[in-house]
Amino acid sequence: MNFVLIGAGGHAKAVCDAIAARGDAIAAYADPRQAAWLDVNHFEDDAAADSLTADIAVAMGIGGVTTDALVARLQVLDRFLDAGRSAPAIVHEAAHVSPTAELGPGVIVLAGAIVQPAAKLARGAIVNTRALVEHDSMIGAGCHIAPGAMVLGDCSVGDCAMIGAGAVVLPGSVVSGEALIPPLKRYPQ
Repeated sequence: MNFVLIGAGGHAKAVCDAIAARGDAIAAYADPRQAAWLDVNHFEDDAAADSLTADIAVAMGIGGVTTDALVARLQVLDRFLDAGRSAPAIVHEAAHVSPTAELGPGVIVLAGAIVQPAAKLARGAIVNTRALVEHDSMIGAGCHIAPGAMVLGDCSVGDCAMIGAGAVVLPGSVVSGEALIPPLKRYPQ
């Protein structure tokens, strides 16, 4: 499968790694800046990517560590989905996703991440490197579960919430939409 990558910053590199690991390819990318590390067609904005043939799927290379950025990221994904463009879930080959987990369109699960049985990830959610989503948890649209973060069993995380690196959401917890759960530690302070 061929993808158009939306955004070409640091997060996009990890998304490209996941796409390549599954044997797929980036056909083009959209970013205001040209990326020296990508040697494919470049569009300066995501609207220009609409000119690509309908068989090219969308991969969200845009990350986000603030709730405002996650809302904006989800709006971009929704624009493509509303236009009929496909955005299949992308799961790195070094991640584990239970066969009973549900992944919505545009979900990204990166290397070392684990998604356990009966977990549900809504459209555009990110489960970043070595993050964990335990059984029966529901992750809202556009959420970012940052590297090393853990969402334990039977949790509900609202749309566009940010679970910071190394943070732990205890079993049965409810995290409201657009909430920010800070990282476990920050260095430098």
